[in-house]
Amino acid sequence: MFENVGMILEQLSEEKDISVDLLKEVVEHSMIQALKKKYGGDSNFHIEFDEKNNPLIYRGVLVVEEVENSKKEISLEEAKTIDENISIGEEVWLILDTVEEFARIESTIAKTTFRQKLAELERNIIYEEFKRRENQLVNGYFQREYNGTIYVNLGRAEGILSKKDQSPREHYAQGDRIRAYIYSVKNDRSGHPSIFLTRTKRDFISKLFELEIPEIADGIVEIRAIERQPGLKTKVAVSSNKPEVDPQGACVGAKGIRIQSIIKEIEGEKIDIVKWSKDVREFISRSLAPAKPSRIIITDVENRRAMVIVPDEQLSLTLGKGGYNIRIASQLCGYQLDVKTESDVRDNPDLIKDYIQTNQIFNDEQENNTEYGIFKSKNDNADTTIKSNLHSLEGIADETINTLIEKGIDSIETLYRLTKEEVVEKSGLDDAEITKVLFILKESIEIVEDDNTYQNMEDEVLEEVEIYECPNCGAEINETMTKCASCGIEISFE
Repeated sequence: MFENVGMILEQLSEEKDISVDLLKEVVEHSMIQALKKKYGGDSNFHIEFDEKNNPLIYRGVLVVEEVENSKKEISLEEAKTIDENISIGEEVWLILDTVEEFARIESTIAKTTFRQKLAELERNIIYEEFKRRENQLVNGYFQREYNGTIYVNLGRAEGILSKKDQSPREHYAQGDRIRAYIYSVKNDRSGHPSIFLTRTKRDFISKLFELEIPEIADGIVEIRAIERQPGLKTKVAVSSNKPEVDPQGACVGAKGIRIQSIIKEIEGEKIDIVKWSKDVREFISRSLAPAKPSRIIITDVENRRAMVIVPDEQLSLTLGKGGYNIRIASQLCGYQLDVKTESDVRDNPDLIKDYIQTNQIFNDEQENNTEYGIFKSKNDNADTTIKSNLHSLEGIADETINTLIEKGIDSIETLYRLTKEEVVEKSGLDDAEITKVLFILKESIEIVEDDNTYQNMEDEVLEEVEIYECPNCGAEINETMTKCASCGIEISFE
């Protein structure tokens, strides 16, 4: 009856990608369950497989002097025909005739149990496989949609892409390829693995960057932050761990080929690559790209608040449609941003009177042509713009300050930008003295504004890369155009 079991197991192994050894365990369990229904739950059975993986079934019976239950006991005389050295109280294993033992009822039980165990085994294998792939990208195909949720064919499993995990730009038809990020794998109440996918979370964008940009995969370029409003814009802050590698250039690639691959994957959604900076104001300014603010004022360091002053004509660009640009920039840099125009500040100087003088925002030239900014001292709450504002630091000997000035470290700004090792090397002062100086600097000074910071800031911030089709003739157009170069029709991107 079971002479073809081995061949069937090999076929199942290929079909379901399950090892023969695991399938043999399912067969063993199924047969034993069926036999226990016949002989009783306390009966002992043992199954071995021959070289062709066909099962051999053994039933354990107890050697007794007088047999009372033939299903569980055997006489000593009969047992000695099997093993001459057997004694009363020992167990002997009898080979069962599978044809005789597995009648209709037993066969049905065995088949039913086999199917159940096989299905359970498949579920466990799928769960373990995709659990290992959690937090990774996966490729699949559109299978069906129900109430906005897309079910993705992942081969031997089905992924769930809920409506909240889909970009508004994306629409799929039967058989379309879908690349997504596995963010959770868990079993439902019935024990079936649920594989939850997303195309909107930050990690999805991060994995796309790792896939397309070798420098990120190798750790040379680091993603510092990602913020996204799916369907509208994504901002990615990057930095380089090697001075010779430009993080923005690495992400964009030659002729924009790398970033274009990512943009294509997210259906043309705009991406801003922002160069991360440890200078908060500089980072905020870059985060607001393509807008270019006139000034950033940190109004509350502890609660991470800042005021952004922009030219009147750049207000709408700063805010973005529906306020998405300022919202994403705020999330990216971790500061609550309050946007004011230059006209707002001129008409209402009280907006910034506690931080900086109004005329210092709009003057083209700075007094004494120095690069000193306006600092607020925590000790006296007074703004200082003296020749060397190092003298405003209390607790540092004049001799130390004079040495720093002589060695070219002649302002708080210069000192602030240098590392301890650089200060020691430039000044020749000992490590302990510089450690003290930098501690006093950190405790005594709160930077409120630096007038020239943004006059010398980089002008090269990655422009939004997106190609559209002319609604009239189908020619390629972009956001910098007001007319189609092909047919001449006026166009607007508002």
